[in-house]
Amino acid sequence: MKELKYSAEIRMLGSNQELEKAKAALNKLTMLKNLREDKTRIVIQDAIDEHHLNASILYKGNRVWSRRKILNNLERIIEKGTLYGNKRVIWMRVSETICLPETAADFKPVLSKYFYEFLTMCCGSIAHYSLSGWIGIYPTLDDLKRFFLKNEHDKPVSEWIPPWKTDAKRIVEDIERRLYPFRSYVKSRQKQK
Repeated sequence: MKELKYSAEIRMLGSNQELEKAKAALNKLTMLKNLREDKTRIVIQDAIDEHHLNASILYKGNRVWSRRKILNNLERIIEKGTLYGNKRVIWMRVSETICLPETAADFKPVLSKYFYEFLTMCCGSIAHYSLSGWIGIYPTLDDLKRFFLKNEHDKPVSEWIPPWKTDAKRIVEDIERRLYPFRSYVKSRQKQK
């Protein structure tokens, strides 16, 4: 993995090919220099999704997240109803709070590494040692829903993310709309009044 310093605020991490593609996409965004951080993060997020960028783009040291990658993975989780794909996983309790798959070869996660990193870096969750460890704590769609209502700091995820992290807030709003459609509908009606 290589690093490219694009500007004083923007750095990119990835392979040479990923960095070149990301640089070309950001070069088209001439207005970036004139925007505040909250607006810049949304513009970069849109570019990541529009151009299917795989390089990690950091603004002031914090990653800008792809909505498309996370929401696509969420759809797969909703379809399966679990965060892992096979039903034969035997969970082994490692400690009071940690479960891991007994046989790693039998474990096929539906939750992507990218979504897992988003959950642990933005949403108020600890890493639980690994992707499989996180899934051991939150194995089902219902567990994921409960996590978004109350993260590991006893707050709703939507309240955990700071206001300047607009890309992450936007993703969480989309996730909540998908996980809690009726609640989201009621909120939108209240805003209209």
